[in-house]
Amino acid sequence: MIARVRTLYGASPLHLLAVIASFAIAGYAFFRLAGTPTALQTFIWFAGAAVAHDLIAFPLYSGLNLIARRSLAGPLDNREEDRRVPVVNHLRIPVFLSALSLLLFFPEILGLNSSNYADDTGLGGDVFLTRWIGLCAALFLGSAVVYAVRLRRVARDEDEEEEDGGSDDRPGAATEAGSGTDDA
Repeated sequence: MIARVRTLYGASPLHLLAVIASFAIAGYAFFRLAGTPTALQTFIWFAGAAVAHDLIAFPLYSGLNLIARRSLAGPLDNREEDRRVPVVNHLRIPVFLSALSLLLFFPEILGLNSSNYADDTGLGGDVFLTRWIGLCAALFLGSAVVYAVRLRRVARDEDEEEEDGGSDDRPGAATEAGSGTDDA
């Protein structure tokens, strides 16, 4: 039964249940939202967000990704593709999270809302910039540590391959070692 579901659906039955549950939750949220007096404004906002993403955000971050890949690889060589651990992924994630946190909290980070924040909470609003810079530094530092660990692991694996005599999956490896018959 499970094999037949996997063959027909293309994934495990657990995946199918997760998809059905996700659609059920989304449907429930939709019908709850549709019953509110501000449903039309919410749907307009969602439609505007989808259009803004497709027309503005997607071309922007795709272009930035292309620029990052080309600047890391250089104009005429493919150093980035030759690397076992691409560095662009370890830059992309902290840049995205830093930009997202700036987008969410830019009035506080830039001090535009300091007086309102202080009036509303009784706390000073002058700490957001230093905390955001600290968050960005922590994100880039964490990504650099992960990159260093991955580089070290790849170097160790390559050293182990050299000690074992290399891998035999190279083209022509069988002919270099001989055909396995003894001619003498």
